[in-house]
Amino acid sequence: MVLQRIAGFVAFVLFFSCSHARSQTLVYSLTYAETRGSFQAHFAGASVFPGRRSDDENLSMLRGTRKTEIYSLSFATGKSTLLFSDEGPHFEVRNPCALANGGRAYCRGVWRERKTTPSAMVTAEEGVYEISLDGTNHFRKLLDAQPNQPPTVMNLQGTRAAFQSYSDKYVVSIYSVPEWKLLHTWDLNALFKAHCPACTPVSYGWLADGKRLYFQITEVGDDEEATSPTNKPGTYLLSEQGDDLGEVSPQSGAVPFAGYVHANFIEPQFLGQLPSGASLFLDHAMKEGGPASDLRPYLVVGNSDPKAQKQFPLKFSIGRAVPSPSGMYLAFIEERRTRDYRTELHLWVKNLATGEDREVYAAPPPNPPNSPEPNVNLALLGWLND
Repeated sequence: MVLQRIAGFVAFVLFFSCSHARSQTLVYSLTYAETRGSFQAHFAGASVFPGRRSDDENLSMLRGTRKTEIYSLSFATGKSTLLFSDEGPHFEVRNPCALANGGRAYCRGVWRERKTTPSAMVTAEEGVYEISLDGTNHFRKLLDAQPNQPPTVMNLQGTRAAFQSYSDKYVVSIYSVPEWKLLHTWDLNALFKAHCPACTPVSYGWLADGKRLYFQITEVGDDEEATSPTNKPGTYLLSEQGDDLGEVSPQSGAVPFAGYVHANFIEPQFLGQLPSGASLFLDHAMKEGGPASDLRPYLVVGNSDPKAQKQFPLKFSIGRAVPSPSGMYLAFIEERRTRDYRTELHLWVKNLATGEDREVYAAPPPNPPNSPEPNVNLALLGWLND
């Protein structure tokens, strides 16, 4: 066992052996969600009557999760360090956080507190919170949360934050950071009307220049409206003011598998950009002469010069990829199906110079409802540049 650990550490160090790697740190979070059994085990000593429980016990029972912990993984040492935990009765992180400069992160969260005046009640302040990633567990509220607000999306420079919210329509809000001054608010439905009336947003993010955003939109439903030829799903660019800048042109490149051809019936999926501005695409190949179901995914690192494009085989499809500040590494999460049809989350890093992959963390699959242990959900936050 000791020799296996030493061998694993040596392989880790060799994989991240260059100076760029040693100066970078990967950040991820673990959220512990209660099962029915783990909730009962966690509060086994608490009274069944709210009036006989302490304020902390009553507040803790209102949490949606037991706790969220944020960790850093140092490429210099191969060790993980706890940066922040919301464990306790009052503050709860509600979704994955966005990293920012200066060892901070921005999260949607809620602060709960029991008050006795003017009457006894529990208050809950939902908002966007800034948390410190230095082990102090400090945080402060910045602004109120928007309806159905997904996680904050930061640009690479750490100067802009984007929120997409939905009430009766999709609205995008752009803030300056760290002032958190609202700069622009615009209606995303104008994009749908222009390109795909039956579409809905799937993902969004910033381009490398920190001034433009991309939105991936897809058709919803199978009725006549959803399948109309006027619908053109895909990935579209917008300025931070909301100006429509057109569609992202897919880049596929050569197929990196012998005996396989490009699967033309699947559109390459835009994954974002490297800090250099090179675009990333998820593409698929199919066995030549074989069934269309025999698909193999691969990663395309685009370039204005087709000869300079790179293609890397993938062991599985990826939905979100986060490049390191140097552009040398790409982090992503694998959703691995177990034999009993549960899903394990595995965190991987790909070396974009060699194409080599390294698994750096694996979360256990979900527990059955009667398990005394909570479920663990893994989320990728991004990178810190030390």
